[in-house]
Amino acid sequence: MNQFITIFKKELKDILRDRRTIIMMIIVPMVITPMLIVGMLKIQRMQLEKAKAKEIRVAFLGKENAPQLYQIFEEGEKIVLIDNFPVDSITASIASEEIDGAVIVHSDFPAYIESDRQGKIEVYFKSSEAYGSAIKRMTDLIESYDEQIVEERIDRLSLDKDLFDAVAIIEMDVSSAQERIGKIAGGYLPYMFILFSFMGAMYPGIDLGAGEKERGTLETLLSSPANRLQIVLGKLGVVSLSGIISALIAILGIYVAIQMIEDIPADMLEVILDMLGFRIIITILTLVIPIAIFFAAVVLSISIYARSFKEAQSIIGPANMIIIIPVLIGLLPGIELNAKTALVPILNVSLASKDLLAGTINPFHLVEVYLSLFLLAGIAVWGCVKWFNREETLFRS
Repeated sequence: MNQFITIFKKELKDILRDRRTIIMMIIVPMVITPMLIVGMLKIQRMQLEKAKAKEIRVAFLGKENAPQLYQIFEEGEKIVLIDNFPVDSITASIASEEIDGAVIVHSDFPAYIESDRQGKIEVYFKSSEAYGSAIKRMTDLIESYDEQIVEERIDRLSLDKDLFDAVAIIEMDVSSAQERIGKIAGGYLPYMFILFSFMGAMYPGIDLGAGEKERGTLETLLSSPANRLQIVLGKLGVVSLSGIISALIAILGIYVAIQMIEDIPADMLEVILDMLGFRIIITILTLVIPIAIFFAAVVLSISIYARSFKEAQSIIGPANMIIIIPVLIGLLPGIELNAKTALVPILNVSLASKDLLAGTINPFHLVEVYLSLFLLAGIAVWGCVKWFNREETLFRS
């Protein structure tokens, strides 16, 4: 046990001297996480405001068939109307962004309206346009025109407004604010700390395997009184700790980012901060620990196999995608934590974290997640030890 602790301390000192490790383990999750969250929200808000403030050019054909609608469009903010636009050029002009949309009112439209029937108006737009600003603004104006016609019919025919809405739907959402926020945002949080847990383990893992091969210090370590099991466990302990610290700092970064967002309603902010309370964070961290051990064992195994630091990086690099895919699956609607998904590595952590934040976790599924994760971590550690004991792997040339 003393030799294992000695190896652990020695490897920890070596890692803490490496600036790349400190940057990836502490600086990146602490800085990048708030920047990602706050930055993305600010950019999205700016783009939305920009889309709303943008002046749109609309070709209006058939203004004589709906003069009131034309007037509504004329009075609309930031709308430039183009009359007598060639019909056969509408599609190409919208595609090339010469105009933003078009409204066509055919000659039979007044007859339909006068006979209290439904008139049809064609609206051309480009769905790939940012935030659908043009189509939304055009349809909003047409809907206001439609409301005017309906109200006029109701008054003229002395009808009851309720006649047109026979059923009134009263929505009664029984889910709590925590459940709603947890289900929506809870899936994105595991993405952050799982990714940073892997990134935090990557550089120390590469350095303690392939890095030591390059420096020629691995042979000195193998000649020490510590046996190979103690050596590999000492290295695994340091790499796992790096991953856990990175995940913890990523969670702290999320907490800081939420405090930096200015326009969150006070009641919603209170719910979010309650969700990120001490008990929930500790529970999530207990899920991260076996995942961090698994990442550490995989990274260290590849690092031991690699001839150089560069080769280890090239092998481990694509593993990012393998990790991201299960987390992204957890974001899909309809994917819930159950007896089957609780057995799928990484995905189960994502789904369990989402349920924990929403306050809807099933204790039996949570136990299943823990068992599967610790079993996976145990297999990974066993494989890493076996790999380290092979001379042809350790001194591969």
